[in-house]
Amino acid sequence: MKDDHTEVATVDGKPHLEAEDRDATEGMTKVQAERYKVLSRLGKGGMGEVMSVRDEVIGREVALKRIRKAAPSDRLIARFMREATIQGRLEHPSIVPLYDIGRDETGLPYFTMKKLTGPTLSKIFERDRREWPLNKLLRAFVDVCLAVEFAHVRGVVHRDLKPDNIVLGEYGEVSVIDWGVAKIIGDDADWELGSSQSSQSGKFETIAAEAIATQHGQVIGSPGYMAPEQVKTAADIDGKADVYALGCVLFEALACQMLHPTGKAGMASATSGIDARPSVRAPERIVPPELDELCVRACALQRDERPTARELGESVQRYLDGDRDMAMRHKLAGEHLARAQTAFIGGDAQRAVAMREAASAIALDPKLTAAAELVGRLMLEPPRETPADVLAAIREDDVLTIRDAARTAIRGYILFMLMTPLLWWIAPQGSKWVLLLSCATMLNLGLAYWGTKTDPLGKEWMLGIANGLVLACVSHMYTPFLIAPGLAAMSVMGLLFTPTRSMLSGPTALVIVTIIAVLGPWALELSGVVTRSTSVTPGVISMAAPAIAADVLPVYIVGAAYVVALLVISAGIASQMRDREREAKKTLHLQAWQLRQLVER
Repeated sequence: MKDDHTEVATVDGKPHLEAEDRDATEGMTKVQAERYKVLSRLGKGGMGEVMSVRDEVIGREVALKRIRKAAPSDRLIARFMREATIQGRLEHPSIVPLYDIGRDETGLPYFTMKKLTGPTLSKIFERDRREWPLNKLLRAFVDVCLAVEFAHVRGVVHRDLKPDNIVLGEYGEVSVIDWGVAKIIGDDADWELGSSQSSQSGKFETIAAEAIATQHGQVIGSPGYMAPEQVKTAADIDGKADVYALGCVLFEALACQMLHPTGKAGMASATSGIDARPSVRAPERIVPPELDELCVRACALQRDERPTARELGESVQRYLDGDRDMAMRHKLAGEHLARAQTAFIGGDAQRAVAMREAASAIALDPKLTAAAELVGRLMLEPPRETPADVLAAIREDDVLTIRDAARTAIRGYILFMLMTPLLWWIAPQGSKWVLLLSCATMLNLGLAYWGTKTDPLGKEWMLGIANGLVLACVSHMYTPFLIAPGLAAMSVMGLLFTPTRSMLSGPTALVIVTIIAVLGPWALELSGVVTRSTSVTPGVISMAAPAIAADVLPVYIVGAAYVVALLVISAGIASQMRDREREAKKTLHLQAWQLRQLVER
């Protein structure tokens, strides 16, 4: 049996094998047919495909990679085998292991490898980062660095490291994939196997695509992660190109954005010597200074200024272990404090900058007293002008408060409506006043319901006017001095504790509307427009309520029910206001306590 690297000649587009090769191939074909059962295709490229197969001998699912072309050239077969041998020689926990190499029934080569599950790093970057906190990503990054260093020690340069080619498994495993364009240092036959990523049901594998020989002057890699020397098509590409790509990946993990754009713009950006500090690109994120500096070193324009992949991984590991560069942190904390003090002097326009810079100073050096004092002043001394964000938050809170008050009003009006049958009971036969009062109450109930479903801010005056109609009806029905004043006082109290943006629902306007509603009918009585309900003689005040025409007992029952309802509604409104005030005080005291912990410690 000949070695699997034997070149295969073709006759009429079909593999032509000598007798000895044919016997060996038939034997391997039989083993392959009996051993591997094809389950599904995981993906395909221009020249190759990856199948999910079951290894019947061992009893596990593996990935089988094979050439799709019916009659591939000897060069293509050689390149395919080169990829397999490169991957096979790199036995590392974070490099997909090669299991088997063989030939299928047509004599074409294939190889099997571990079947991966889990998302690529690029998919993780696109998701909500809460499932993948920074420390978890950094631990995986350390494993990637060590895998790349392992390849470098064995003379292999990946040349296409990027988030798409890093897979994080479901159980903590980390895999560096797609070695199709890898370079073997000192290998004159430097082939490029173009490759693509394919996914199926969340599984990611490498797939051989168009195979072309690498020629001098041809750019190899992915724009956005390519080192400057790759863009310039240097002939002596080494492991430092992979370190540059790792620096770009680390930058993206810290800044939540790519260091370079994709396409030609990314290639131009790589050769320009861009500032690789995540803290500069993403100032809203808190970037540890050690990792900030590490990105700059890894993405240095000159390759001799970059660390090795092992040094890069070990530096990240030292950060994870809590080994901080305190001298650097003290220096950076002082710089942040200086910027915070300058911004504080700048007034309200720079207040947010002062807060952010002072917080960064404390994060870097918790013992920096000046920074803690500045934060205390910023927290305790209000700005001269209320920030727009605060005004927006107040408005949102006011809307919620109005809606809550509207729900309370709905309960009150429903209770009032439940008393309507009692009012009909004691009213004169055919009285129009109870009907008018019921209509006014229904109007208020409808407005209160509307207030719970929309943004009522600025339209509160509508409820004040509608409430005045109810008071006017009650004032005439039961005389201005009997029932209406109690209802009026309760209504004014509830409306005044509701946020407002309208002058018509302010204190002065509400008092005027309520006075008119309660005493207006009395003025009409005095002017003779309507029948008088109140008369005064020496020592006697006579009240004749137009809406009462029943015996004594029903009137007493209705009067008692009114007193109970008035007290219940008043207690509900007062309880709601008390709970709201207590919650606000609790929030303020908690904020003050948290600030004291920050400043005192």
